[in-house]
Amino acid sequence: MMGMEACIRQALPSDVVAVSELSGLWEAEQITYGLAASDEGMLADRLGDYFYVSELDGILIGYIFGVVHVSEGLAVIDQGERYLEIEEVYVHPDHRGGRIGHRLVDELLRSSEHNGVTRSVVYSATKQWQKMVGFYEKFGFQMWFIQMYR
Repeated sequence: MMGMEACIRQALPSDVVAVSELSGLWEAEQITYGLAASDEGMLADRLGDYFYVSELDGILIGYIFGVVHVSEGLAVIDQGERYLEIEEVYVHPDHRGGRIGHRLVDELLRSSEHNGVTRSVVYSATKQWQKMVGFYEKFGFQMWFIQMYR
Protein backbone atom coordinates (compact mmCIF):
# COMPACT_ATOMS: atom_id res chain seq x y z
CA MET A 1 0.00 0.00 0.00
CA MET A 2 3.02 2.26 -0.12
CA GLY A 3 2.26 5.40 -2.06
CA MET A 4 -1.51 5.19 -1.74
CA GLU A 5 -3.01 8.48 -0.65
CA ALA A 6 -6.13 8.81 1.44
CA CYS A 7 -8.98 10.65 -0.21
CA ILE A 8 -10.83 13.45 1.56
CA ARG A 9 -14.54 13.61 0.79
CA GLN A 10 -17.80 14.85 2.22
CA ALA A 11 -19.27 12.46 4.77
CA LEU A 12 -22.25 10.36 3.72
CA PRO A 13 -25.03 8.81 5.81
CA SER A 14 -23.33 5.44 5.26
CA ASP A 15 -20.21 6.78 7.04
CA VAL A 16 -21.91 7.53 10.37
CA VAL A 17 -21.29 4.12 11.96
CA ALA A 18 -17.58 4.12 11.06
CA VAL A 19 -17.16 7.72 12.26
CA SER A 20 -18.89 6.79 15.50
CA GLU A 21 -16.38 3.95 15.93
CA LEU A 22 -13.48 6.37 15.29
CA SER A 23 -14.99 8.77 17.83
CA GLY A 24 -15.11 5.92 20.35
CA LEU A 25 -11.45 5.19 19.66
CA TRP A 26 -10.66 8.88 20.22
CA GLU A 27 -12.43 8.76 23.60
CA ALA A 28 -10.59 5.57 24.56
CA GLU A 29 -7.25 7.28 23.88
CA GLN A 30 -8.07 9.70 26.73
CA ILE A 31 -6.29 12.57 24.94
CA THR A 32 -8.79 15.19 26.11
CA TYR A 33 -10.23 16.29 29.43
CA GLY A 34 -13.86 15.38 30.02
CA LEU A 35 -15.07 14.93 26.43
CA ALA A 36 -17.07 11.91 25.28
CA ALA A 37 -17.44 10.17 21.93
CA SER A 38 -20.08 11.46 19.54
CA ASP A 39 -23.03 9.13 19.05
CA GLU A 40 -24.53 8.17 15.71
CA GLY A 41 -27.55 10.45 16.11
CA MET A 42 -25.43 13.54 16.73
CA LEU A 43 -23.12 12.62 13.85
CA ALA A 44 -26.06 12.10 11.48
CA ASP A 45 -27.35 15.56 12.44
CA ARG A 46 -23.98 17.08 11.44
CA LEU A 47 -23.94 15.67 7.89
CA GLY A 48 -23.70 18.37 5.24
CA ASP A 49 -21.26 21.00 4.01
CA TYR A 50 -19.15 20.91 7.15
CA PHE A 51 -18.46 17.20 7.65
CA TYR A 52 -15.60 15.41 5.88
CA VAL A 53 -13.95 12.03 6.15
CA SER A 54 -10.62 10.61 5.10
CA GLU A 55 -10.80 7.23 3.40
CA LEU A 56 -7.97 4.86 2.51
CA ASP A 57 -8.65 1.68 0.58
CA GLY A 58 -12.35 1.78 1.52
CA ILE A 59 -11.74 2.31 5.26
CA LEU A 60 -12.38 5.55 7.12
CA ILE A 61 -9.24 6.69 8.93
CA GLY A 62 -10.21 10.19 9.98
CA TYR A 63 -12.95 12.80 10.12
CA ILE A 64 -13.70 16.44 10.80
CA PHE A 65 -16.90 18.35 11.34
CA GLY A 66 -18.01 21.76 12.38
CA VAL A 67 -21.06 23.96 12.59
CA VAL A 68 -21.75 27.52 11.49
CA HIS A 69 -22.99 29.95 14.12
CA VAL A 70 -24.00 33.59 14.09
CA SER A 71 -21.94 35.55 16.58
CA GLU A 72 -23.75 37.08 19.52
CA GLY A 73 -20.80 39.41 19.92
CA LEU A 74 -17.61 37.53 20.73
CA ALA A 75 -14.45 39.42 21.63
CA VAL A 76 -12.94 38.42 18.29
CA ILE A 77 -16.01 38.08 16.03
CA ASP A 78 -18.51 40.91 15.64
CA GLN A 79 -22.16 40.44 16.49
CA GLY A 80 -24.13 39.10 13.54
CA GLU A 81 -21.08 37.71 11.72
CA ARG A 82 -21.22 34.04 10.75
CA TYR A 83 -18.34 31.82 11.82
CA LEU A 84 -17.43 28.15 11.64
CA GLU A 85 -16.76 26.29 14.88
CA ILE A 86 -14.56 23.26 14.28
CA GLU A 87 -16.07 20.73 16.66
CA GLU A 88 -14.09 17.53 16.13
CA VAL A 89 -11.01 16.41 14.21
CA TYR A 90 -9.64 12.91 14.54
CA VAL A 91 -7.18 10.74 12.64
CA HIS A 92 -6.63 7.09 13.52
CA PRO A 93 -3.30 6.66 15.37
CA ASP A 94 -1.93 4.37 12.65
CA HIS A 95 -2.32 7.17 10.09
CA ARG A 96 -1.04 10.22 11.99
CA GLY A 97 1.92 12.18 10.71
CA GLY A 98 0.89 11.91 7.07
CA ARG A 99 -0.84 15.30 6.84
CA ILE A 100 -4.34 13.78 6.85
CA GLY A 101 -5.41 16.10 9.67
CA HIS A 102 -4.07 19.07 7.69
CA ARG A 103 -5.96 17.98 4.60
CA LEU A 104 -9.18 17.56 6.59
CA VAL A 105 -8.90 21.05 8.08
CA ASP A 106 -8.03 22.50 4.66
CA GLU A 107 -11.14 20.97 3.13
CA LEU A 108 -13.44 22.12 5.94
CA LEU A 109 -12.11 25.69 5.80
CA ARG A 110 -12.34 25.69 1.99
CA SER A 111 -15.99 24.59 2.21
CA SER A 112 -16.88 27.29 4.74
CA GLU A 113 -15.11 29.99 2.72
CA HIS A 114 -16.92 28.80 -0.42
CA ASN A 115 -20.16 29.37 1.51
CA GLY A 116 -19.08 32.88 2.52
CA VAL A 117 -18.03 31.99 6.07
CA THR A 118 -14.51 33.35 6.42
CA ARG A 119 -14.11 33.37 10.22
CA SER A 120 -13.63 30.26 12.31
CA VAL A 121 -12.86 29.18 15.86
CA VAL A 122 -11.71 26.00 17.51
CA TYR A 123 -11.96 25.10 21.18
CA SER A 124 -10.06 22.20 22.65
CA ALA A 125 -9.69 20.25 25.86
CA THR A 126 -6.69 18.33 24.55
CA LYS A 127 -3.98 17.23 26.93
CA GLN A 128 -1.46 17.98 24.15
CA TRP A 129 -2.34 21.66 23.87
CA GLN A 130 1.10 22.76 22.65
CA LYS A 131 0.79 20.46 19.61
CA MET A 132 -2.78 21.62 19.01
CA VAL A 133 -1.81 25.30 19.10
CA GLY A 134 1.04 24.73 16.66
CA PHE A 135 -1.22 22.71 14.36
CA TYR A 136 -3.90 25.41 14.10
CA GLU A 137 -1.43 28.29 13.86
CA LYS A 138 -0.40 26.81 10.49
CA PHE A 139 -3.91 27.66 9.26
CA GLY A 140 -3.75 31.25 10.51
CA PHE A 141 -5.54 30.71 13.82
CA GLN A 142 -4.45 32.97 16.68
CA MET A 143 -4.76 32.50 20.41
CA TRP A 144 -7.94 34.08 21.76
CA PHE A 145 -8.02 33.01 25.38
CA ILE A 146 -6.59 30.33 27.60
CA GLN A 147 -8.03 28.58 30.61
CA MET A 148 -5.84 26.59 32.98
CA TYR A 149 -6.28 24.59 36.17
CA ARG A 150 -4.21 23.10 38.94
